[in-house]
Amino acid sequence: MKMKKALLLLVAGLLAISYKVTCSPAPAFALDSVGSEASIAHSSGPENSAGTEAQPQQAESGLREEIQERLGTLCIHGGVVGFYQGMTNAVIAGRKFRNPDGVGFVADLELGFSPLESGEMTVRIHAGEGDGADRDLEAEGGLFADVNTINDDNPGDDGVRLLDVFYTQTFLDGKLSLSVGKTEPLGFIDDNAFANDEYAQFVGKPFVNNPVLDSENEYAPLVALCAAPTEAWAVTVVLQSSSRPLLDEDQQKGSFERVFDKPFVAAQAAFKPAPAGLEGNYRIYGWAQTYDHPRIAGEGSEEGWGIGLSLDQKIHEKVGLFGRFGYQNEDVYEVPWFWSAGANLKGLLPAREEDEWGLGIAGLKANDDLEEDGMELHLETYWRFCFGEHLAVTPDLQYVVSPLGDEGNDGLVIGTLRAEAFF
Repeated sequence: MKMKKALLLLVAGLLAISYKVTCSPAPAFALDSVGSEASIAHSSGPENSAGTEAQPQQAESGLREEIQERLGTLCIHGGVVGFYQGMTNAVIAGRKFRNPDGVGFVADLELGFSPLESGEMTVRIHAGEGDGADRDLEAEGGLFADVNTINDDNPGDDGVRLLDVFYTQTFLDGKLSLSVGKTEPLGFIDDNAFANDEYAQFVGKPFVNNPVLDSENEYAPLVALCAAPTEAWAVTVVLQSSSRPLLDEDQQKGSFERVFDKPFVAAQAAFKPAPAGLEGNYRIYGWAQTYDHPRIAGEGSEEGWGIGLSLDQKIHEKVGLFGRFGYQNEDVYEVPWFWSAGANLKGLLPAREEDEWGLGIAGLKANDDLEEDGMELHLETYWRFCFGEHLAVTPDLQYVVSPLGDEGNDGLVIGTLRAEAFF
């Protein structure tokens, strides 16, 4: 049943590609229906004078134009990513991890619709299978940060998940926006131009988001307010219901239950300079998961919280740099601080101007209260080959040194091959 649902989603995406259903105009049948109903209503009544007849016709014409305008805002986007991932065998914390290499896929179908002027409803449906190298590493806690972020939203036994259903209304010519619905906080904070998309950029978690913040991330009821008084500045505030994802299952709650009981809260300020026409983004944010987390050492509990930076800057039309830094409550998180840095280079080869090359390095510092308190180091590089506007193939290589901050643990080499089809 799971594969059947996933295949249905894939077929829907392929049909949309075949018919190019992107920002489609209003269907002809919808407009004909409105017009014919109006004609029937008019013809069935008694004959009116020209003056009294004009008012209903104008109203019908206005309604028809309004429906046409609203239906014409429908946009359908989506894509499919297939991947193969494998790794070297390794002994970590006394446990032998064998190569669980295998294939997987993810598929997304996103619909956008504007029921009101300056507003948009977003719906995203997701399907996927396969964990790659994370199959055992994630389940057994072999690393502080995952090496396959592609599978994060996969629905497990559910087959298909409705991830996003939220509405965004803008005000003051786009300077203020309010989003309400079900989605994730990472859609509003800790973004990055060169290290934020596991489908097209880096696969390893430290190069997609702050790994500790990501561990608290979930799709749940959310309210986000964004103010951008100038093109160079923006401030975002987020409030979300929390299921208490890091607690044992019997201590968690449903994300739609007691929505305002110990919620997730966050705020981010972003500065967007463009020196010499080269775009940059400098973000500082803070967040708190206000439910009680058990302490790493000793008894008692505390709230989870953290602060972070996410920076990206073009230094040439073909070269961009990025960096992240995060510090988290060291009393409750195994990784109190982390950092990452790297580069994105586009169009290095004359005949391959859309290709991209990414390189990154990241470190996750183990908590001093753990048995081993060293630095888990991640290195990653990828080359994304683009074939037209809708296809890409990306080989990716990762190397992890000192898993769990222990120099005695074996290093890991992880290879990934991705194929994307999107519309």
